Amino acid sequence: MHQSLFRVVMNQNRTPLILLGGGGHARVLIDLLLEWDNYMPAGILDPELAVGSQVKGVPVLGTDEELRAQQEQGIQHAVVAVGSTRSTNLRRKLYGQLRELGFEQPPLVHSSAILSPSVILDEGAQVMAGAIIQTETRIGAGAVVNTGARIDHDCEIKQHAFLAPGVILSGGVTVGENAFLGAGAVVIQGTHIGNNAVIAAGAVVVRDVEDGALVKGVPAK
Repeated sequence: MHQSLFRVVMNQNRTPLILLGGGGHARVLIDLLLEWDNYMPAGILDPELAVGSQVKGVPVLGTDEELRAQQEQGIQHAVVAVGSTRSTNLRRKLYGQLRELGFEQPPLVHSSAILSPSVILDEGAQVMAGAIIQTETRIGAGAVVNTGARIDHDCEIKQHAFLAPGVILSGGVTVGENAFLGAGAVVIQGTHIGNNAVIAAGAVVVRDVEDGALVKGVPAK
């Protein structure tokens, strides 16, 4: 038997949870969930995958049109499991769909992440392996702090923002709603990143970024 499927089957005492999306981000979340005692990845909904196929041992059940059917079978928890490349629109749409249907969207944190006890995680926030989040920081609803990201004290990551692997935020940074920060981007202390802004991979942000702006380079322009 596939190892991941074996672990899913053997942990039926966990709360079942549906994943919306079955790509790379979903596979990362499945690994995260299988390390927990809290939730069991019970199935995947993804229009691009064949019903009956599996992702890391988790069955594909259909598309998001199956959400109500899953509710009728007693599933009450779900998470957005699609990633983001510049635009977070799909993640935001799926999050809203789950809320409208009344699903609970728990925040998820990888066991290797390090979080200050004072960090606040809103509904559906996701923190991946090796991330470090320091004191008095808030991660908004549906936001993602990806692999190895570093967030220092007193930062605010607003809802549906997406921090790619290796992002570094110094203290007191605000990241606006739906903003996307590419891999390895660095933001100096006290900087404000506007709503829907895009920070290119490897950029070094030394001043505020306006809503909807795309910046890149060192320093970012």
